[in-house]
Amino acid sequence: MKKIVSLSFLLLMFYIGSAQQLELEKTYKISRASKRGELSGLDYDKDAKTYTLTYLTGQKKQGDKIVFKYEQYVFDNDFNFIKDAELEEEAEIMKKKFKWFKFKGDVYTKTGNTVSQQFMGGMVLKRKQVTYTYRWLLGGYTRKTELLEKVKPRTEDGKSYALVEYAEDDINGDLYILTTINPKMGAKGNDGVGDFTLLKFNNELEQVAKLDFNFPYKQSLAFMEIIDKPNPEDYEEFGIDGFNFVFAPSDAYGKKATDPNNNNYTYVKVDASCVANEQFNFESPASYWRIDQMIVGNNGEKYFYGPAQAGKDKYFNKAIAAAAPKTGGGGLMGKFGSGETKFKAVQLMKVANGKMVYLTETTLEEFKAKQSFPPSQRKTPDYEGREFGVRSYNFAANGDLIILGQNYDRNKEKGTINKFEDVLGFHFGPDGKLRAQYGLDTKEDGKIVTQSTDVHYGISTTTRITTTITRNFACPQQLIEGSDGKMYWLLREIRDIRDGKLLTYPRIGSIDLKTAKVTNLTTFGRGEGFYLNPNYPTLETDKGESIVFFGADKPGKELWFARVKLK
Repeated sequence: MKKIVSLSFLLLMFYIGSAQQLELEKTYKISRASKRGELSGLDYDKDAKTYTLTYLTGQKKQGDKIVFKYEQYVFDNDFNFIKDAELEEEAEIMKKKFKWFKFKGDVYTKTGNTVSQQFMGGMVLKRKQVTYTYRWLLGGYTRKTELLEKVKPRTEDGKSYALVEYAEDDINGDLYILTTINPKMGAKGNDGVGDFTLLKFNNELEQVAKLDFNFPYKQSLAFMEIIDKPNPEDYEEFGIDGFNFVFAPSDAYGKKATDPNNNNYTYVKVDASCVANEQFNFESPASYWRIDQMIVGNNGEKYFYGPAQAGKDKYFNKAIAAAAPKTGGGGLMGKFGSGETKFKAVQLMKVANGKMVYLTETTLEEFKAKQSFPPSQRKTPDYEGREFGVRSYNFAANGDLIILGQNYDRNKEKGTINKFEDVLGFHFGPDGKLRAQYGLDTKEDGKIVTQSTDVHYGISTTTRITTTITRNFACPQQLIEGSDGKMYWLLREIRDIRDGKLLTYPRIGSIDLKTAKVTNLTTFGRGEGFYLNPNYPTLETDKGESIVFFGADKPGKELWFARVKLK
């Protein structure tokens, strides 16, 4: 293997307020074949204390077997180069050696099911066949879907169903569909419209289970979340172990069918056999609560989070209709950036052992009163109840919950995002009450403009047409908990894009869990032109309270390792 080694060492001893310290930084140039290939696996051996990087560089057939070419680089715990190798191995051998190698054949097919709603024609189930073709350069499979036969299920008395929501089990192909009766023109024959039924079909589209939700009044679906069942043979696939539903009162079906208390929400947990095993009613502070997510805690407890229209008295169905984009669609779920509503509060509910533990409401005034910013930051970003995209939910060892997200501006006519703005963090205590609102000013706006030129040759003229595309990306971010009572906040600032991959550099600061204060952020990598690997931005280490950044220069020729001491 042709290789060019260029090791550089940089040890900086400096602090900026509570800034983190760059302890060690090294680089290494890889071969041309590795650069053209794909970093498919990065393994850390805890006993040998070594990092092994595996680049797939080729694929070929030998008889009836698939053989892969790959190059490996091994580094020690301080990123010193140990050895490299060029290898060829059969796919079956590689599957046993590498956990990340999920090769299932050059081409394979799976059958599954999907569902659609016909205009005024009811719900239609469709069998599908998905063909997967392996592309080693992409490190995975491309897929092509072909629709097969159709089935139109009906009730026992011949009525057709209307689709509300559905989910497919990736492991066995089972299909779960939340439905109601498809309405007919006129007043007759519409008994059951607005009542919810959960149907389960196997992969042959045979109905195997059914659950009728029997509520005293008509409801709207406010939230539906799948309870995942991991596939032990493929970490990218999930089965279905059940559902968590939240329903809200609806006034769409007349006064007699309307709950007079529009805050009377209902929580229902359903298992994989369509049996409801948990159910209770609860009083939502706001009649319109847009639940964005359900998070499972360290002990199996569930947390439901989302913004709410505090002080308004609209029923859920009318409030969500008003929040839908002008471009239509709107979505029953009303998730990420669904409209122009300005919310006045956020709500957080904890459920454990089939019962509500708490349900808190935090108003915009409380958010404002508990703002916290890095000491040197001039800008004071704030949550104002408008467009806000949640990026992650993070539990600390002390039971605190920190929600990270980013403000953004949306085009109200087209529904597209104009730009991403400030990064925010909402810090809740174990009792669900807000401890602090953190606001960070990003250095990059996440807006990337690319141009492409097409040349058209005529008999006597040459025409060049240049197309400009503007794309907006949210800033990736994560929290890492230390043993010193702090959460370390890592931002991956977006600088550019190359070969379809974002070029990001790290900025890191910390949140003190005792005082609920945030420090200044320190930037790494950007000054030397190195960017984080999109799949492996950080590496495992046994160096105590530290984090290892991993990436490369912009062309991808030179690897970059940087170890930062957190305290």
